[in-house]
Amino acid sequence: MAGKEVILSEEGLIKIVDEIEQPGGGGGGDGDGGGACTTKLHNGAFSDFKSKIRQLKENEIASSSLSVKLECAEVPQRLRSDVKDAEVYYEPQVMSFGPYHHGKPHLQDGETLKLKLAATYFLENHGSEDEMYEKISRNIEVLRICYNPTSTEKYTNEELSVMLLMDGCALLQYILCVCLGDHAEYGIRYQDLSRIHRDALLLENQLPYQLLQDLMPQYFSDARKVIFLEFFGMTENSFLKELFFGIEEEGSFLRKMKSYCCRFLFRLLPLSIIEIINLNPNQKLESIENSMPCRHILDLYRQNFLGVERSCPLTHSKSTATVKRGLGSDGDVKNQVMASFRNVKELMAAGIRFEPSPTRYLRDISFSSSGITACLRLPPITIDSSTETLFLNLIAYEMSSNVPHDFISYLRFLDSLIDNADDVKELQSAGILQNNLDTHEQVADFFNTVSSNLESNFHAYKDVRVKIRKHMKNYYNSRPKIWMTQCLDTYFDSPWTIIAWIGAALALFFTAVQTYFAAFRR
Repeated sequence: MAGKEVILSEEGLIKIVDEIEQPGGGGGGDGDGGGACTTKLHNGAFSDFKSKIRQLKENEIASSSLSVKLECAEVPQRLRSDVKDAEVYYEPQVMSFGPYHHGKPHLQDGETLKLKLAATYFLENHGSEDEMYEKISRNIEVLRICYNPTSTEKYTNEELSVMLLMDGCALLQYILCVCLGDHAEYGIRYQDLSRIHRDALLLENQLPYQLLQDLMPQYFSDARKVIFLEFFGMTENSFLKELFFGIEEEGSFLRKMKSYCCRFLFRLLPLSIIEIINLNPNQKLESIENSMPCRHILDLYRQNFLGVERSCPLTHSKSTATVKRGLGSDGDVKNQVMASFRNVKELMAAGIRFEPSPTRYLRDISFSSSGITACLRLPPITIDSSTETLFLNLIAYEMSSNVPHDFISYLRFLDSLIDNADDVKELQSAGILQNNLDTHEQVADFFNTVSSNLESNFHAYKDVRVKIRKHMKNYYNSRPKIWMTQCLDTYFDSPWTIIAWIGAALALFFTAVQTYFAAFRR
């Protein structure tokens, strides 16, 4: 190929290969038998190379096409194989939504409950089954490609439309049921509420969000921000319960009367009144439907769990110029940002105290330093028996889609802080972590294993990691700072030691004054 300019691109490479394969196209000049021989010798290997490139391109096209279609994906096989008893964490226990687990024998009672919820939804919202079915059937091809084809190919368009109609209406009615607290009317026991709530947030149990929007009546669609936040448990108080029931006891006559009338009243409330009554000044409802389109309920939960993007630091952050100067001073950017740092106990020994962030958004992590002491603010979080299932499904969602691995990055960040039970105890004392499990060791083991083999987002919490690393470097390179920090930890670590120190200082001062006047009395 002497005299040719090789362009390192797929199209250019294939074009050159095609020219070489053409008769007489491989020589450098007329009658150049050596060039023809060389072309023949390399023609087979080069043809294989070309076929591999074309195969790679076809695979990439098929993979990208599949990722676009699967808005409601399955748990990646890699995660299933890594998790012991994976069906406990990834498969529904009471109700199935969508085709992945539809028709399984242990979910038959859930099918009966779904039918009852859907029937109530039709009745209370004055919606015609025919109208709702028509909406779904018109878009059934779009809805079908949201799922893995192997799970939907056994259903006709009509069967899939009926399935999605009943599942969507049942899910929306259940959400209202939870928010209004009238689950007893459907025979749902308290112990089943958490199990159904768990099922609604499983990755393989999701319904396309567009389907839910098509099935929502106007009042539900207008107030969906408030309703979904309450269903997710992300509001401090139950607004709908207080609005309709007040403080009446369960089973009272007044409560039953309000239960009968509440949904009719709810449909008449404009969105402005609902939001004005319910909104907490610290609540950021705009994050529930940000610029990134919502795919399903689990995606909606993740968006609200993470909060606003960290492209602009939320609070307590210095300028990005400071961060960039810190990066450049220590060499390689990636090594500095991603290098693991000390656990909670060792960070506290370096003068870093821990405080809860002003919001519960997982992205609201910030770090500020005053030279000798510093403060790392983390969002408060509760760990209980349902946390592992929820976290594993959020991990599976990020691994099976093209969204940034921001939740995985948060888990990796906490994993770098928590090594053992002592670290968990310190975070609980600071009001950051609420442990509802049996022991602190369980929480430490959970964070050390749940994301151990996963890759995080390089840019997530980059500014915080760089600032912590810079503070630690400055601390260990300065003996006066070490002595000052040790002094503060020893004598000023609590209000009682401060009071005792001040009392001792005053006593010493007054003793010196008394001695002075006794020695120099005129």
